[in-house]
Amino acid sequence: MDKPSPNAGGSVPPKPEKKPWPMWPIALSILCFIVFYTWVQLNFRKPGQPYEPNQAMKERIERAAEKNLYDWYSLPVARTNYEGELAPLDATAKPFTALENELPSQIVYYLPRKPILVPRLTQIWRLPNRAPGEPVQIGIRLPSAIATHPDFHLTALYKEKQLILLPEIRIESEESLPSLGADSPEENVFFEIGSEPIGDTSPETSLYSAGTVWTWN
Repeated sequence: MDKPSPNAGGSVPPKPEKKPWPMWPIALSILCFIVFYTWVQLNFRKPGQPYEPNQAMKERIERAAEKNLYDWYSLPVARTNYEGELAPLDATAKPFTALENELPSQIVYYLPRKPILVPRLTQIWRLPNRAPGEPVQIGIRLPSAIATHPDFHLTALYKEKQLILLPEIRIESEESLPSLGADSPEENVFFEIGSEPIGDTSPETSLYSAGTVWTWN
């Protein structure tokens, strides 16, 4: 027997329209995610400045350049405290005009930037003599606003009994120096300089500040 046709007895009724999904679950899920993400950021984010890939790459290039100076060693330098008696170092000070004419050509060529030397460095302190293998200790007197500035560094370079010290401000341009407080009260700052390549020798040392080079043994 033949099956009855679907159209037999009349037309097929239309299918009911599907209702669209409600939007409130989507909006609620987005809101919950924002709240959760904010809570995670506030509770688990590491303190300090965010990671900057471009700046990190630039710093790695600079560190690599400073260690490839035609046998010049880039010595590690650390700030330190000193509470003992201070005696002025018997150093000879003389003026200079262009740093690139004073430094060895290898250093001028390989340094990633021209050092912006600190102004108003008025005194170098002699600290107790080191034993062989111990860090070289040095004290300098300069404006406190520069001494405490986060971009103030002491660069130390050594080769064949010659030690060069560059107290510098790593800022974009020299024109910014007056705004850093170069006329602030002075204070003493002390450093320890790694001496592994120096050994037990007594190097001829040159320390450059803005417009003045100090030399001593």
